[in-house]
Amino acid sequence: MLAKRINPTFLAIFVWAATDVHTTAGFIDLSNAVVVESGNRVINTARRLLTEEIENRTGIHLPHAQTLDDRTRPTILLCLANQAPPRLHEFVTALKVPMAADAFAIGVHTDGKAPIVVLVGRDPRGLIFSSGRLLLQLKMKTGQLELPADYRIATTPRYPYRGHQIAYRSLSHCYDAWTPATYEQYMRELAVFGANSFETTSYSVNAGRDGPHAKMTNVQMSVAWSRICADYALEFWLFSDALGGEGRSPAELQASIDARLNTIRAIPKLDHLYLTGGDGGSSHRRPDQMLEWTGRFAQEARKVHPELGIWVSNQGFAPELNNWFFDYLQQRQPEWITGVVYGPWTRILLDEQRARVPRQYPIRRYPDIGHTVRAQYPVPGWDRALAQTLGREPFAPRPIGHARIHNLFDEYADGFVTYSDGVGDDVNKFVWTALGWDPNRDVNDILLDYARFFFGWDIAEQVRNGLFMLENNFVGSLAENDGVEQTFSAWRTLEENADNTLLANWRFQMCLLRAYYDHYTRLRLLRANDIENRAYTALQAAPEVGVEEAIATARAILNESDQNHQTDRLKERIIELGAAVFRTIGAQLDVDTYQAKGVERGAVLNFLDNPLNNRDWLINEFDAILAGTVTASMPQNPSHGDVRLTRIARVVNWENPGTDGFYDDLGCAWKQPHLSKPKSLWDDPAGITTPREGHTGGNARGYRLSWLDASEALSATPLTLHYDGLDRDATYRVRVTYLGRYHATVRLVADGHHEIHAAYGHTLRGVRYTTGYRDKAAVSPLEADTSSSMVTPLEFVIPHEATQDGELTLTWQRVTGRGTQVAEVWLLKQN
Repeated sequence: MLAKRINPTFLAIFVWAATDVHTTAGFIDLSNAVVVESGNRVINTARRLLTEEIENRTGIHLPHAQTLDDRTRPTILLCLANQAPPRLHEFVTALKVPMAADAFAIGVHTDGKAPIVVLVGRDPRGLIFSSGRLLLQLKMKTGQLELPADYRIATTPRYPYRGHQIAYRSLSHCYDAWTPATYEQYMRELAVFGANSFETTSYSVNAGRDGPHAKMTNVQMSVAWSRICADYALEFWLFSDALGGEGRSPAELQASIDARLNTIRAIPKLDHLYLTGGDGGSSHRRPDQMLEWTGRFAQEARKVHPELGIWVSNQGFAPELNNWFFDYLQQRQPEWITGVVYGPWTRILLDEQRARVPRQYPIRRYPDIGHTVRAQYPVPGWDRALAQTLGREPFAPRPIGHARIHNLFDEYADGFVTYSDGVGDDVNKFVWTALGWDPNRDVNDILLDYARFFFGWDIAEQVRNGLFMLENNFVGSLAENDGVEQTFSAWRTLEENADNTLLANWRFQMCLLRAYYDHYTRLRLLRANDIENRAYTALQAAPEVGVEEAIATARAILNESDQNHQTDRLKERIIELGAAVFRTIGAQLDVDTYQAKGVERGAVLNFLDNPLNNRDWLINEFDAILAGTVTASMPQNPSHGDVRLTRIARVVNWENPGTDGFYDDLGCAWKQPHLSKPKSLWDDPAGITTPREGHTGGNARGYRLSWLDASEALSATPLTLHYDGLDRDATYRVRVTYLGRYHATVRLVADGHHEIHAAYGHTLRGVRYTTGYRDKAAVSPLEADTSSSMVTPLEFVIPHEATQDGELTLTWQRVTGRGTQVAEVWLLKQN
């Protein structure tokens, strides 16, 4: 069951300019217009869309009348393809409006009289999109409204599903503060670029308002959404978990069905229901039960909404569950399933998914376009300083990255409804929307349309360049990326020249905040690095001045602030901008002041003072060294003499593997020279078949920064390091720091057959076996261990047979858990 199509009805709207025609450099002047209309609900909305957005940007109000005036003035006409006025029938036919849903054409008709700008839709929703496209072509300034005189286009979307999940819930960092009017404006803006679908998440009909910012209940908002979607002929989707699974009685499952039926009864217009097989930390271990009970629910749900599309997914399914799922679809081919969703934690690539799903089922992508870490598509090679400050859900324009993600596998799906929890991904939404209509569009042109429409024609090219610069701030080492200062300068110049309208534009505020934030963080990082390096220099004097004095000197250096008057001014402006975006769009950028749901949910102001060097770890080590307690710096076999000097040396030379040794900081993209990647993240941005960096949020325990991130190989993908140029006669040991949020168990093998260690657990938790998707321990720790909260690198002997050819391949294989995570690896040559 594909998306429902709207039956065309007779409708025509005429808009004409009320003064003589003026053209400047090939533009038609449409600055004074009157609207004449006769049509249905959706076309009235198309007229509102056009006239209201023009007025918002130009101050020009376009009145409308009920009758058509004479042809002495230029006209804008909106009509359905099969209902063109007789005088324009031949012209409309020549426009060749594609025979497809949502298709439209625009052209300028001239016959010796005043020109007519003709907008033709194949269906009413096509006229929504034609109005949107016209808005993107109109040159709009205060008191000015012009269209290129030769503009002409006939177009149809490549993919039928082009939407976004913008759920009304407190987990979002702003949507929960929105009113129906705010939602309508945002949905309208996305429709201008071609979006035709919007999704919310499931809720209880008995629940009250969700969170401190909510203006109404979910039931009330769903009624408002239904009205908006009906006005614009948009499709309303609902996201929920699939039914069935282990550990639930038939009575409990029937109660779940009844609750969901109550939810969908509360939604006047509902087009599609997406029932995920697993998202986040869960997956269905019994897809047979999932599909059995979901099928029962589908039958009852269609009694409420007869044309309801039912979509299922295999997110989180292990290979054997995937095999069952695809066999079921291929052999049973159930009619109650509309399509299949490909979303986060799907363990195969989309091309394989398409090959295994019968062709009659469309595939809808559910891409996570809003998160930067701990996500389906994290920022590749992100500097840990940004990961620990901007966090998981900042304002993160990634136009080039997300254009690649969209186009890499778009041919294997029938479109998308993205996952989003706020406006941090605003640019990404518009890039996906435009590419969903035409994947061949140049992202430069998409961003220019975005900049013109939301910031104005006068500064559009500067804004477009500034958005690309914000994306480039994420590339490589932050300390070495002097482009961050250029980005700040570009946006600061725009700020200095901005009028009050632009300064009150929430998108402009968000861009400014990121430019200030990145500049502030880089300045802090440079100073923090200098402080840490000077502390190491002080520690190196310990053999001469004594342990206590060296530590005291280093401690004093580390207590220096990485902030100064320059960063204080930047920080003050960042906080001001945080307050501004709360007022303008309801963005909650910290937990205490603006009541964000949690620090992961866009609360970047909470991270302004996060440490950017190893100060906390070093201070903990100093205390342990002086007290004689065991930490990661304690050698396994202390030598004779002052062990404190040995520990200080290990701290200072942490990354030094010794003569002819090797060190990889696997969470740092430019410090992992031995990591093997079957594909680049450019070719597999989700890291399904190749390792990627994984960042831990926060550092409450004062860990070394290299422990806050790791290389992670998801599911059964191995993690491999390769070395060459080894001493054929020497023996080697491998030292490993196992740390990561998956808490998986892994096995380490050299050269494919030398087992270095069997299944081993997480360095921190001290467990040997974990299982399943939720990262829970299946076996208790083998013995009580008071040091289980301590991170300690582990060392293992490498058999000489593995290195005697001068090469070595180390492979970590996941035994249980979401995937393998390794933070650091040393290959140590033995004396």
